[in-house]
Amino acid sequence: MFQNYETLKKQSQGIIDKVSTYGNNIIRKGRMMTEEERVRCELRAHMFKALAHPLRIFMLEKLKERQWCVCELAEELGMHKSTVSKYLTQLKEAGLVDDQKEGTLVKYHLTAPCVLDLAACAENAVLRNRKKQLGLS
Repeated sequence: MFQNYETLKKQSQGIIDKVSTYGNNIIRKGRMMTEEERVRCELRAHMFKALAHPLRIFMLEKLKERQWCVCELAEELGMHKSTVSKYLTQLKEAGLVDDQKEGTLVKYHLTAPCVLDLAACAENAVLRNRKKQLGLS
């Protein structure tokens, strides 16, 4: 069971995608998902959507090194500040980064470095599987 279910449910209002009636009533092992299971899975899906762009993943890697403000990160990545700001907002909404004001600057930092470990683990598993499929292992 999700220990902080009620807190998570309150925080997720407006974040969770309501894809379709069918999607919200997924049948699992002959029964409907519980509300808690649905909220947990939708929050995880929201997190993975935030990770679904190579530049956002690269931004997380940079944020693992240190805190960055939008202007510094935009310069480092050679991107427009508006794009970097939009991506950071998406990552913040997913709970992967947070910000902290320092005077007039807003610095962003990684709140879930384990997500990069997850990505590396999945990448290694996929590469091993592809090598096996191609007979290269």
